[in-house]
Amino acid sequence: MAKVRVAVATAGVCLVAACTAGRTAAPASSPAPERPPASASPAAPGRATAQGATPDPRATGEVAAAPEWKVAPDPELSGSAALVDVAVAGPGDVWAVGYQESAEDREGSPAVVRWDGTRWREVPVNEQDLYHVEGVSAGAPDDVWIVGNGETAVAARWDGRRWTRERPFGVAQDYRFTDVAVSGGRAWFTANNRSGTVILEWGDGKFRNAYQSGGTLRAITVKDGHVWTVGDNESRPMILHGTGDAWETIHIPDIPGGRLNRVWQISPSDVWAVGEITTGSPDVHDGRPSEPLSLHWDGSRWTRAELPVARGSLHGVTAFGGDDVWVSGVDADHSGQPLLLHFDGARWTAQYGPLLRPYEEDQQYEVSDDVRRTGIARVPGTGTLWVVGSVGWGDAETGFTLRR
Repeated sequence: MAKVRVAVATAGVCLVAACTAGRTAAPASSPAPERPPASASPAAPGRATAQGATPDPRATGEVAAAPEWKVAPDPELSGSAALVDVAVAGPGDVWAVGYQESAEDREGSPAVVRWDGTRWREVPVNEQDLYHVEGVSAGAPDDVWIVGNGETAVAARWDGRRWTRERPFGVAQDYRFTDVAVSGGRAWFTANNRSGTVILEWGDGKFRNAYQSGGTLRAITVKDGHVWTVGDNESRPMILHGTGDAWETIHIPDIPGGRLNRVWQISPSDVWAVGEITTGSPDVHDGRPSEPLSLHWDGSRWTRAELPVARGSLHGVTAFGGDDVWVSGVDADHSGQPLLLHFDGARWTAQYGPLLRPYEEDQQYEVSDDVRRTGIARVPGTGTLWVVGSVGWGDAETGFTLRR
């Protein structure tokens, strides 16, 4: 399989079960977006078109990239690929996960790569039934967990030498992992099935069912004995908080169409959750791009933050402290460049990574030059940040890494 790399433009600035490579994807897989006809309206997400006009190549809205954000060395994933999450085990020990060898008619195979301070190296999981890796968390270089999905939900732990694979739901095919968080030699997991969501805890070599509820959970974080999970329920944001066996649903502002994708705990009284607000069906959104959503917990209530970006979505969040919070995502008005939001304790500012793929008249899809997803992680004890993600769609999707 040929290697696919992101080409950085110099003009201006620069849970699904399916199949391994070669297998046919399940019919339920979402089709890639088709190029809309000239008269189509509304346009693909992230673009604006005049009624009856073809999409304007400038709709990606290229803006000056912050010079401190640099494209990192290529992880050299195979074929159509994406990186969806990143975690740091040490200053020279970074893990990024996603999938590769994907296509419109197949889900591909897992992508797990590790940065050793000089280059990315693939760390094969060697699990035939694992197709997409959805999350990664690192407590130490010898305590790294990943979660993903294939024919069944799969978790795996890296002990510094090898992977130990786990299937806490057995052969059940309706469970799908979404995220994992590691702390103090224990690990916490979020997963969903047709009837709702489940939170698992791993410790002392075994799993236990910690909590079950309705809705969909997408992310989890743990620190100092406090576990926070986020997602959505009945098209509203959902947040759960747990300490051991005691769990509560946290009341948050009623935000129709809101969902939360990631959460980060600085302390039990300082927590950030990010996502987006959409209207209409998940695929159409009433023709309007999503609105970025950021919520903050101050120990007594959740409040919505005012952001400097009006349209788009947020995918990742991390922090060095309460006055140094970072969020990654996509600004729909500048969809060809990763969005990086920074909170200094008083206000939010927006930065942008380089343009990763210039618009081409004959590109496969109208969204082939758009950033699709992002993830972010900080390196403790330094000012370094890592961002991973993907640009493009379907057969034209490519993973990328940035470093600050």
